[in-house]
Amino acid sequence: MARPAHILIVDDSHSSSSKLTEILEAQGYLVTVAKSAEDAVPLFSSHEFNIVITELMLPGMSGLNMMKILKEKLPDCDVVIISSNASSFNTLKSLRQGAYDFIVKPIDDEAVLYNVVERALEKQEQARKKQLLVNELIEKNKGLIDSLDMLKTVNQICLILTSTFDIAAILQKLTETATEHLRALRGYLLLLDKTGTQLSVKVCTGIDPASTAKFRLAMGTGISGQVASSGKPLIVGSMSDENFVEAIVDEDPTGNLLASPSILSVPLMVNGRVAGALTISGGCSGNPFTEDHLEFLTMLSRYASTAIEKAGVVYNLKKKR
Repeated sequence: MARPAHILIVDDSHSSSSKLTEILEAQGYLVTVAKSAEDAVPLFSSHEFNIVITELMLPGMSGLNMMKILKEKLPDCDVVIISSNASSFNTLKSLRQGAYDFIVKPIDDEAVLYNVVERALEKQEQARKKQLLVNELIEKNKGLIDSLDMLKTVNQICLILTSTFDIAAILQKLTETATEHLRALRGYLLLLDKTGTQLSVKVCTGIDPASTAKFRLAMGTGISGQVASSGKPLIVGSMSDENFVEAIVDEDPTGNLLASPSILSVPLMVNGRVAGALTISGGCSGNPFTEDHLEFLTMLSRYASTAIEKAGVVYNLKKKR
């Protein structure tokens, strides 16, 4: 349930503030009363007021001067001026300096006060909804920009991958550029052996090559082994996820290969068959990977597969010659 609107009354007249409090509390509003601007100002830092109803002429600081201080601390709070001095000069001056409305005392008709308060609250609610929409649009635009940047990066990497017919160089560039553009910590590419039962590390980045020299992973085990076995990409949002803890330990019992907080792994297909898996870890700039990152890595793997297949064709042609 939303909290009731909080209204501050600033009036040195006890009878006037009591009457206003009685009217507003009857409508379910939360009301706080201050006898002077000097008493009210400290409240701006410790309370969230929706509306301030203030006497124009107060002992010490005036209602208008207090309004300036209020607007600096609570810019979304509306100020309603009340005064028995309803000269056009005071009214215009109040409105020009930012008051929401001006009410003449004494308030004979309670509906006048209700209407002003309700209109002010409705305006604030519309402003909040508008800001929510603006924020949603900003996020959507940011997502579109990120997607466009990602597509541009994919095209750039595609050019890099297709610039050579050396399969080893393609695998090296795939692993290094994927890790770099995802701003990850570690990356390695595993290939299946001739028996199709075990994976070994062909290329790595951010990892000591000595730690991968004797590394072997059975097909279907660990994160990479599962991906190679299923032929489907996989995202591990958190390395503490109970669904993946066992697989992570199977693949990296020493903690040398996979980095927190999350992991991406995609299959490497060649001529319609799984040839291995590309696994990136450490998150994007330390933050968990997203589905967009997984799609990005999947696209790179597909481009690499095409480049490898073309390189294979070139190799076979040269061999025949």
